[in-house]
Order: sequence, then structure tokens, then C-alpha cells
Amino acid sequence: MRHFLIMLLISPALLAAEDKISFNKDIRTIFSNSCFLCHGPDGEERQADLRLDTFEGATAVNKDGVQAIVPGDPGASEAFLRIISTDPEAVMPPPKHGDPFTAEQAEIVRKWIEQGAEYETHWAYQKPKRPALPKTDDSPEHWQKNPIDAFVYRELSKNKLKPSPESDRRTLARRVALDLTGVSPTAEEVAGFVSDESPDAYEKYVDQMLAKPTYGEHWTRMWLDLARYADSAGYADDIPRTIWAYRDYVISSFNENKPFDQFTIEQLAGDLLPQPSESQLIATAFHRNTQTNNEGGTNDEEFRNVAVVDRTNTTFATWMGTTMACAQCHTHKYDPITHEEYFQIFDIFNQTQDTDKRNEFPTLPLMSEAQKGQKSQLTSQITQLEKSLAAPGEDARLIAAVAEWEKSLITNWQLLQPVGPKAASGATLSVQEDGSLLATGKTAETDDYSFSAQSPIANITAIKVELLADKRLSNNGPARGHNLVLNEITLGSEGNGSSNKRGRFVRIELPGKDRILHIAEVQAFDANNKNVALAGSATQSTTGYDAHAGLAIDGNTDGDFFKSKSVTHNNSNGDASPWWEVDLGAVHDLSRIVLWNRTDSGLQPRLDNFRLQVLDADRQPVWENVYQKAPQRELVATLEGAQIARFSHASASYQQKNFEASEAIDGDAGRESGWAIAGGHGRNHNAVFELSSPLSGGQLNLRLQQTYPNHAIGRFRILVTDAAKPAPALPEDIASIIATPQGQRDRVAAAKLLSYYAKHSPEAKLQEQKIAQLRRQLTNIKPATTVPVMRELDPGNRRETHIHLRGSYLSHGPKVTAGFPKDFSPEGFTPANETPNRLDLANWILHENNPLTARVATNRFWEKIFGIGIVATSEEFGSQGEVPSHPDLLDWLAVEYRESGWDTKKFLKLIVTSATYQQNSHVTSELQAIDPANRLLARGPRVRLSAEMVRDQALAVAGLLSPKMYGNPVHPPQPDMGLRAAFGGGIDWKTSKGEDKYRRGIYTTWRRSNPYPSMATFDAPNREVCVVRRSKSNTPLQALVTLNDPVFIEAAQALARRLVKHSGELEQQLSHGFELALSRTPADKELQLLKQLYNESLSDYQADPSQAKEIATKPIGPAPQGVELPELAAMTVVCNVILNLDELLMKR
Repeated sequence: MRHFLIMLLISPALLAAEDKISFNKDIRTIFSNSCFLCHGPDGEERQADLRLDTFEGATAVNKDGVQAIVPGDPGASEAFLRIISTDPEAVMPPPKHGDPFTAEQAEIVRKWIEQGAEYETHWAYQKPKRPALPKTDDSPEHWQKNPIDAFVYRELSKNKLKPSPESDRRTLARRVALDLTGVSPTAEEVAGFVSDESPDAYEKYVDQMLAKPTYGEHWTRMWLDLARYADSAGYADDIPRTIWAYRDYVISSFNENKPFDQFTIEQLAGDLLPQPSESQLIATAFHRNTQTNNEGGTNDEEFRNVAVVDRTNTTFATWMGTTMACAQCHTHKYDPITHEEYFQIFDIFNQTQDTDKRNEFPTLPLMSEAQKGQKSQLTSQITQLEKSLAAPGEDARLIAAVAEWEKSLITNWQLLQPVGPKAASGATLSVQEDGSLLATGKTAETDDYSFSAQSPIANITAIKVELLADKRLSNNGPARGHNLVLNEITLGSEGNGSSNKRGRFVRIELPGKDRILHIAEVQAFDANNKNVALAGSATQSTTGYDAHAGLAIDGNTDGDFFKSKSVTHNNSNGDASPWWEVDLGAVHDLSRIVLWNRTDSGLQPRLDNFRLQVLDADRQPVWENVYQKAPQRELVATLEGAQIARFSHASASYQQKNFEASEAIDGDAGRESGWAIAGGHGRNHNAVFELSSPLSGGQLNLRLQQTYPNHAIGRFRILVTDAAKPAPALPEDIASIIATPQGQRDRVAAAKLLSYYAKHSPEAKLQEQKIAQLRRQLTNIKPATTVPVMRELDPGNRRETHIHLRGSYLSHGPKVTAGFPKDFSPEGFTPANETPNRLDLANWILHENNPLTARVATNRFWEKIFGIGIVATSEEFGSQGEVPSHPDLLDWLAVEYRESGWDTKKFLKLIVTSATYQQNSHVTSELQAIDPANRLLARGPRVRLSAEMVRDQALAVAGLLSPKMYGNPVHPPQPDMGLRAAFGGGIDWKTSKGEDKYRRGIYTTWRRSNPYPSMATFDAPNREVCVVRRSKSNTPLQALVTLNDPVFIEAAQALARRLVKHSGELEQQLSHGFELALSRTPADKELQLLKQLYNESLSDYQADPSQAKEIATKPIGPAPQGVELPELAAMTVVCNVILNLDELLMKR
């Protein structure tokens, strides 16, 4: 029976005897579809210990002496006998595991075995080599404009086909513009090309298109699909994400023709380059486009692992056309990627700092170009001023000024006598004979000294803190230990009379993230008992439920949120430490503040631990208090308590680097901010702290915070002065010089004093003030945006990576470390690091011997031009993918692209200047029968425009498309559905204003849970994952979009207005519109049909003026002056038809 079946299969009708069977071309796909699932690379699932994807496995003799493949002898090959068997128990594949081999497939296998069963490395895993150009002596005269055509013509000849004629110039002008820029050419561009009689006219036109900024915008669309770029974080809540700087990076990279290898390295590992630029850091956002799950109750580590898996899969899909995801749960069933090798790549991406947090950490703050210019200018001004301070001149005027200055250094300081000194540590603060305080006894890591004193003067302008040496202290003081840090000093005065406070702002703060702040009313009464808040202006950190800040100063104290509708409310979602404040418009003498809380639903405790402040005109606190319990209805604050001193300047006789006296009055009591004296133990030191305005005397309260561990003060005393210009503390060496009579000073001392004065003179202070002002301006320049970026973990924080059993991150298999799939590893590649990182991965991908990268990249560009790749399955170059239609051409292009320095514009120019590309796209019945998908390229490309291009095309033809580039995503018109994401905010938006409404589709906000509807209808993906190749559909919904969507209606209205303004009669206007849309003039029949439509519509609208107004003006707006509405409406109908022509929506 077996021999009978074999004889049946040996038939010339099925296979010519002389044909050579190729494993890659003829056998691999058959085996991959029918055999590899059970007899392929995956050892865990392999049946009968038989492997048919390698020669060694297929020809091995098993324990029963059986050999699956016996080269040269099909009859002795058990695998072949099983293939042709009619026994359901023996036939392979088993009936329940797949369809049996066809007779033709079985004969191909038989012939292959008979010819020696030669195995080949999969074609895509062999390094591409530049093949010799085929001879095309018999090609048509217009053919072979470049090497591409030689390879194409050879395949056409094999299939007895001839190339199509060359397209006319108008068709080529439109085709090239659409392919390179994504929009139709202008009428002027077409006319210029058509009339150019120079031999290189077409080449010049191609260069013109490549040089347009729209080129980068168009090709970025392809890359954003791969990068799964979106302006939202994904999953159920799908909150907005700010990452548009990455989109702009891609646009700029294409426009500046960044080499593809550099483009690759920057995106995979820009942060690992030496001294990476801002642009290279932005590039790493390629892998921050992964989704982030912000839904409550989710596990951050779980979704961090999901992101790492996505990065692994996306990298191999994007650069290597490989279905890496198939090895996530087990060894790949069809391609040589083991389960372990998958997690070796996973380990490379497992070492970054991001952890699926809502704040997208780590992020990179970015300045706009205008801000960068402003910062540069300010920095330059600061540098110049600092140089002038560092190198003062010496003249008689300066010497005289020093003498006067010395006289001004006499200041009357008066000692404060401490009352009730306390130390938070429990240390004893004993008052010494000289009025100083000595700390002894208990110690603690940090300390906080406080005491009261009666001021000996009516108004205080400065205080002096003297640190005193003492033999009773360690190292002779003045510290209790080896050093001290005064982190913050505060001074308050109870005064001698009124408790009123002079302030301009009343502010309420609620520390903590996601706190809810709601206020019914805030009243601020002055000394005349007038509520001055009513005339103020209120603001708040955020606004929720339309409950704006002004509701708290409207005179209505009713705290019922729903009934009174007079209660403020912030937006708690992400509001960190919310606040509300009122600007009273001027400084008032305030006697009390009354705060009215929200009273409904028992929500008063939301206001617990709020801070109430009164600020002066410079926004400095003059009074504040923290209330642990919120009032049930109202709270009356009488503003009793100390008036707070506001310090303006600090000087010290000695201070440690990076711990200067000014840090003791900067409002920051943190351990790293304070006055310290390392290296100055055993000596007295002093610091003078000047007040910005005099503080009333009376009872004073002082506090000295010491938060740096084990750095407490040992002995000190405090003095005050009312001098209008208090003398600053002088460095020890300067004070020593001044203490020496002038006649006894040597030249060195005199010069030193002169230099010191020059840097601290009133003029110098003005310069320092100017520098400080400029630095504040510099600090106040806030980033225009941020972008999430990749950053590597510190080596000491590396994560361990284990194989995830069955893909579960909770089920750990063996530990693995970073590495690469060995069957893909290019010969001669050695990673720079012992443990490979992302930069090593990028270099591995780009190595000259990597078999896939150049092929995948060139195939992708080809696909975008011709509508289908040389490898049709551009997402799969492995065993399950299709073989190339033109394998030699693919290899030639891959080598050409790599050896050109990965020059993308040069590569695209090569394609579009080929005769293959320039053929007309007419489909004859012969071509339709022989090659319906145009795989042999016997005609030019004919492809429907992408979703973005459909919209952009309509706007461009109408004259509406904005040329504005870069920046925040925009909101073009879309239906208002009133829908919300499952756990997030609404998915509707307010349409952008001005030209932003008409920007290119690349700038449209891309929300994963709700992609822009009209573009989704035309197959735009949601980008939850990497999209290598968009699906293509043809549905009635698409026609409904282009006929009725407000964007397309407005485009028709705008085009109609362009046409009615065009000079000439109706025929000239219609011809002009046709040319704007299709880059050609209409045929006589086409023109007659348009005229007929216009006249019929005009008659209808003349009879119905209200309908004419509707179609001519909504949504675009009133008609231009002097234009009759029925005529404009009729022209709008015609333009709507033009914008719906199949030819407009196609590249032909």
C-alpha cells in the first residue's frame, strides 16, 4: 500500500523532475504549519523526542532504530511514510491536530528527501549579502532607472509579465507627495514639476518633498504605532499622560535625517550614552509608552513586570520582526528562541527605575526654546555681575569709602536675658553670668532650644547669635560635640498692645496628597470691624465640580454644598497639598479671621489639620496657626500670638562651606540646611541676622532648631539692636584687621581689607541683590513640560530575574542574567559590559552581522510605499512568516541601507526614483488574475490613505490644515457622548481653539480607551501594544465619516469658499477644485457631472434659503461678504462629493 501511494505521488503533473527543492522556500513553511508544534524547538512539548526543524534531529536514529528522514530515500523515511499514511492511528499530523498534507505538499517533501533532504538556516537568520544585479538587456526603454528595477524585472520575466507604462507627471507629483509628506502637493508645486523640462526634474521634485517639514510628521506616524505612543496611561482609568516631547523627538529625527542606527541607540539606551543630551534622554521615552495601571488596589510590581514584558516583545517586533512573545511562557514553538533566552532579554529591561507609579517617575523636565533663551540670557548676566564682584578695581574713591565704612561698623548691641529656657532633648540650659546659655546633661540626635526674653528696645532691626567657646565642652566648644548646625532660628514678638496683624493675603493650606478642601466662607475683619474679604479676589490650587474659589467670599456662609451652591471644592485627584487664598487688594490692619466649613453629609473632618495664615504684601507670613480639628460650622481666629520676624540677610564671622549662616533663616529646617562651623571648634563665632522690617519689642520668643544628628549647640547668647543699618558679622581675619589701628596695619592687611570691602560694599550689595533677583527669575522659570524617561538602577539595586513559569511573574523558575538568543547572535559581537545592558542590546541589534535588523527596517519602509512588504508578514520574519517575494532585492536593499550609513532619506529616494515605483497603477484583467495583490510589482502602488492622511488630506485641500508643528496634543472636533473611562475621567473633550483645531492628525490627542473616532473608523489602532502593521477594512462607516463628520463638512465648506473666490466662470472654479484635490484637471464627462450637481443643488437651495444657510455656514461660520448663500451651499455639496471621491482617498 505504501509503495502504491508513493508511486501515485511521483507525477510530472505535480512537480517537474528537474526542480530543485529548497528547504527555506518550499519545505520550512509546510513543516512549520504542520509539524513544528510537536516536533520543533520547544523541548518541553516535543513528542517522541523527534525534532524536524534541524538536520541532526530529523536524521537521528531513535531507540527503536527508526529514522524520521533518510536523505535520498523517501521510502525509508518514517516521517514521510507517516505523512502519506491513510491509517488514522499512524498518519501525521494526527487528525485532531491539523489538516493532512495535500498531495502536492507530500510530493514536494518526497522530492526534497530524494534530493538529499538538505536543511538550510532560515533565510532571515542568515546575514544578508549584496547579490549581483540581474541582467535586464531585454527590459523596456523606460525601465531600470536604478538597481531595484533589475530585480523586479527578473521576477516579472519569470512570470511572463511586463512592467506597466510610466505614470504621467501629475499622478507622480501627487503620489510622491503623499508617500513622502502625507498630504497632496499644492497646485503651484504640481505646476512647477510639470513645466520643468530639465532631465533631473523628477529627482529635484523628490528632494523638494523630502526637505519639507511635513516629511517628518508623516513618517513619524509609522514609528508612533511601533512605539505604542499615546497621550494616556492606559488600562481602566486611562488617565492623561504627558509624553508629547517624545513624539516631537521622532518628528525632528526624521526631518534631520538622523541615521537609523543612532535613532535606534538613542531610543533603547540614550540615557546610557556618555553625557547624554536632552534629546537623547527624551528618546528613551520609546519604552515609557508602556501602560501604567493607576486603578486602586492593583499591584504595582505586577504591572511593572507587564511593562518589562511589553518592552521585550516590542523591541524584537520593532527591530527584528520576531514574535518574541511566543517564548514568554515556553520555548518558542517554531523559532530558535528558548524560554531562558526570553528572560535573558527581560533581565536587560528589568533594571530600570520606573515602577508603574502614577507620577510616571522618573521624568525629565523640559524647557521650551523661548525659556532656554531666557535662561541663557539670565545666566550670562549673572556671570558678568559675579566677575565684576570677583575682580574689583583699586582707586582713591574706594580707599575713602573703606574709611567711612569702618566708622559705620559701630553698632550698639544689647543682650537678651533668657527666661525659661528649654531643650527638647531634656538637656539643661543654664543661664551664665554673661547672659549666655550653657547646654549640659542629656543628649539626643536632634535638639530644639527655646526661651523667652523681654526686649530691651522698642523695635528690633537685627539679632546677633554668639557661639562661645567653653572648656567645659567637648573640643572646648562651642558645640556639644565635634561640630554644630543651627538649622533654623525663629523670632517672634508678643508685642505690648494690639494683637492685630497687618496683612494682604489670607491663605488656607491642607497638607497631604489627594486631600479635599472645601470652604463655605472666609471673612477677614479689619480694625473697624469691616469684612474686607468681600472686596478681594480668591484663587485655589484646583477646582472641582465647578465650585470655584470665589464662592468663599460671596457673603453666603451656608455650608450645605448641594443646597447653597456656595461652597468651594478642589479637584482632589492628584492635588498635592491643596490651598485656597484671598488677596485683599491692599495691606489691612486685621483683627480676626472667621472660617466657615462645609456642613452637609458629615464631611467637616476633611478639613482637619489645616493651616491658616496671614501674609504681608511680599507674601511673607505675619501670623499662622495649625488647627488639628476642623470646626463643625465656623472658627474665629483672633490673630493672637507672636508676630513673626522676617529675616532678610545673614552674615557670619565663620561658616562652613555649604552650611552658611543664610541657611539658618531660609525657612528650611532640614538637616542639610543650616549654619555650621566645622574646623572652627575652640573659638568664638557670631552671626548677624538682619530683619526686613523692624519687629516690635515686648516679650520675645526665640527658637533654635538643630536637626542635623548629634550637632547641638553647647554655649551661646543672643543680642539685639535697633540700629537703622546694623553692622554685619565680619570674618575673623577682617575683624582682626579692623581691630588694629590704621597706622599699625601693613600693606597686605590693608589690601585685604580693601578687597573685602569691594565685595561687601553698598554697591556690591546692590549687585548681589541684582544677582539674587536674576537667580530668582532663573528659579521661577518652570519647565514647559515633562517626559517620562528610562534610567538604569544603581548597580547595588539590581533586580534578580527569574524565568516566569507559564508567564506568571509570581511563579519563579531558575535565575537568569542578561544575554542574547544564541541563534540570532551576530558573529564577532561582544558586549561592552560583563552583564549586558540596554546599550549592549542596541549595539547587538545594529551589529553588521545581525541578520534581521536591516531587512526588517527596509521591508517596513517598502511596505509603507507599496502597501505590502517584500515580506508580506512584516511582523513575522520567522518560520511562521511568508517568504520574500523578491529575496535578492530585499537583501540588496538591506545591505544598501546599512552601507549608506542608515540614511533614510537616501533610501526612500532610491525607492521612489525607481521605474518600479513610477509605473502607472492601472489594473488590467490579466494582472488582476495573475497577481491581484501586486506582489510581483507589475504596476505602481495603489493604496488607500491611512486614517491620519484621510483627515489631513481633506483639511489640506480645503486650505484649513495648520502648518504649526510640535507641542501639546490638540483636540479637534469629535462627538460629545458624555462617556467616562471605567475608573477614570470623561472621554469627551473641548475642541481646541484657533489653528490648533486644524492641525495634522499626528498631533491629535491619542487616548487609548477612546481613540479619535473618525481615525479609529479608518483602522487607527488604540496603541495599547506595538502595532507593526495596521489592519485594513472597508466598511460603510468610513463613508459616513467622510460624508457627515463635522471636520469633513467644514472642509467641504472651506473648499467651496476657495472656489467661489477663484476667478473665472463656474467651469474654471470646478476645475480648480478638482485640481486642488487630485492634482489633475477633470475630464469633460467629470466636469459635466459636477456642473449638473451644482445646478441641481443651486435650484434646491434657492427654493429653501434656510437649508442653504445650514449647509453653507454650519459649523464653519458666516458666509463671506458678497457671496450668495444658495450658490455657496451648492458649491459646498459639490466639494463634499470631491472630498469623497475614491481617487482622493487613494494613492494611485
